[in-house]
Amino acid sequence: MSESIGIGLLVAMTVVVTAVVGLNVLVVSDDGGGGPAANFTYDYAEDSSLLLVTHSRGDPIQAGRLEFEGPRGEPKADWSELADMNRTEEVTEGAIVQLGEGGAWGQRVGSSDTITIYYNESGNRTRLGQWQGAR
Repeated sequence: MSESIGIGLLVAMTVVVTAVVGLNVLVVSDDGGGGPAANFTYDYAEDSSLLLVTHSRGDPIQAGRLEFEGPRGEPKADWSELADMNRTEEVTEGAIVQLGEGGAWGQRVGSSDTITIYYNESGNRTRLGQWQGAR
């Protein structure tokens, strides 16, 4: 009787260990995706309908991979277009870009507009930040 209890315990322990390892692989594994970590701050000038976006913290990111999208998905521009810089140049902490009528953005930023910042790598977009107006 004690031999069958021992075998039963070994089988139960094997099942538990397998379940824990399986859950660890499914839940904890890092696929390396999701884009870089970055924070942005926003300063809105209502009198001129301009939005200044500052890369305040986080990883350096290639300017051509940082995309801005306005309300209803339009307009779209990347940091390199807005800052008139090379697409492969890195945007680092403290870098500032301006969205407004006079530059590559091409239109005024309304006080109730939503502007979303995406990291785009080979068509895979990850949202990094969002300005939800000067409400």
